[in-house]
Amino acid sequence: MNRLSLFATAVTLAAAVLPAATASAQSPPASASKPNIVFILMDNLGYGEVGVYGGGITRGAPTPRIDRLAVEGTRLTNFNVEAQCTPSRSAIMTGRFSIRSGTHSVPIGGGLEGLTQWEVTIAELLSSAGYATGAFGKWHLGSEDGRLPNDQGFDEWYGIPRTTDEAFWPSEPAAKAAGVPFEQIMEGQKGAKSRAIAVYDLDQRRLIDAEITKRTIDFMKRSVSAGKPFYAYVPFTLVHFPTLPNPAFAGKTGFGDFPDALAEMDAQVGEILDAVDALGIRQNTIVVFTSDNGPEATWPWQGSSGPWRGYYFTHMEGSLRVPFIVRWPGRIPAGRVSNEIVHEVDTFTTFAVRGAKPVAIRAVGLWQG
Repeated sequence: MNRLSLFATAVTLAAAVLPAATASAQSPPASASKPNIVFILMDNLGYGEVGVYGGGITRGAPTPRIDRLAVEGTRLTNFNVEAQCTPSRSAIMTGRFSIRSGTHSVPIGGGLEGLTQWEVTIAELLSSAGYATGAFGKWHLGSEDGRLPNDQGFDEWYGIPRTTDEAFWPSEPAAKAAGVPFEQIMEGQKGAKSRAIAVYDLDQRRLIDAEITKRTIDFMKRSVSAGKPFYAYVPFTLVHFPTLPNPAFAGKTGFGDFPDALAEMDAQVGEILDAVDALGIRQNTIVVFTSDNGPEATWPWQGSSGPWRGYYFTHMEGSLRVPFIVRWPGRIPAGRVSNEIVHEVDTFTTFAVRGAKPVAIRAVGLWQG
């Protein structure tokens, strides 16, 4: 038996959203045995940006759709992450602290980087349990064939292999003169080589999150039509610098690019939530909204860590504590606010499944009871 099979046997869906009194006595009904999962991960979104965390209108842009999601589900006030993009994404994908995977920091050019093939990702595990798996957005866990999302358990993917600040490079004469290879927007499918679609420049930076939303919704529709449970991993590029809104949102708030980008973020999340409802799958779909690390420190795109001190890439709480909202109607308490200490590695075991009859376990802080 290979490592994935052993792990799939050991790890089970945290259907611990059942009340504590029944969690050990019952299995969830068959219709809920394999819930769909929509995991929305914002990039460099600080604790103090979203309305229900004290931001919203005080940051220049209300976030009504995300705020409503919090009312419909459970909101954590002590959800902890890593200080940088790559280690956080590694922890989410593997359920292991990034230091153990060699992904403890953002790679700075040259050499092979990202997750090794022997790591078992949540996409590999869910795929082995019959899920359709799609990744749409920023990866930052490997740029070479063999380490892209379609090599790490995802049936399909679209997005950028690294980070958004590289969108500056194509417009910089020195970078052109030096022959620097520019980051590409890419897409790929499992079993085939990924292909480049377009250079990720400042124009594409404004457009990419709308395309991420469009492709996520299309993936959900196709999965539902095929009768398959799905895992949609949606790592948006907002609000990473340069924090530039889609042209449809430019000037929307009247307070500048960053608030306009917050308005776009809220609208894109709302589109995905509307699609879940339109597909008639709300009751059997877990939706997560969170961030990979604390806020931007780069002027003029400086973010807010709310009541906490510090920005990303630091050891301070503003770097390590981010928003986390989870909704699963009838399974996760609506309107609950929890201050239990939770780390992003907990999401792996929470969403892992084994066959059609998950055994209830609890991840502290996330579930009722």
